[in-house]
Amino acid sequence: MDKILKLLLTSLFAVLLDGCATTGEIDYMVVSGSTDEGNNIFVTLIKFDDKWDVPAGTMSCCRATAGAMVGVYDQKFPEKVAVEWLDKSENRIYYGELAINKNGYKLAKNLPAYAWISTGEVEENIRPYLIVGMGDSGEIKVWLSNARSDRNRTGRVLHELGSGQAQWRENK
Repeated sequence: MDKILKLLLTSLFAVLLDGCATTGEIDYMVVSGSTDEGNNIFVTLIKFDDKWDVPAGTMSCCRATAGAMVGVYDQKFPEKVAVEWLDKSENRIYYGELAINKNGYKLAKNLPAYAWISTGEVEENIRPYLIVGMGDSGEIKVWLSNARSDRNRTGRVLHELGSGQAQWRENK
């Protein structure tokens, strides 16, 4: 009886621990930055969890789509992102951190398939797209999607995982 009770308690404890785990490692995901169309910015930092970052640079398009992309392998799904960018039109340097919704990992592991409009073919090899948006006036957003954009695709999902406001300083 003691062995059965220990086995049941161990199983229950394992299930509870697994249910508490909110983030885990993603084999492969695509990370991208974006901004409002026509808003020319120079991004100097996109860093996740103070541990890993992706290359940045000039961006001028398009909100909530994956523009310049980077493939990321074997990383823990992030819980926060730090960003910094220069908005030349305002002559401001924006900077800030944003918490990423802890449900993002579960969503990334269960993204639905989408179909190509031109052929009707269903794409089932889904890669998570993590998109960091930096808007004019310092808005920061993070989205998760199952496709780069909705161009020529039907069934694209776009989950907002966080939003916030960056601080700024004058560009001297």
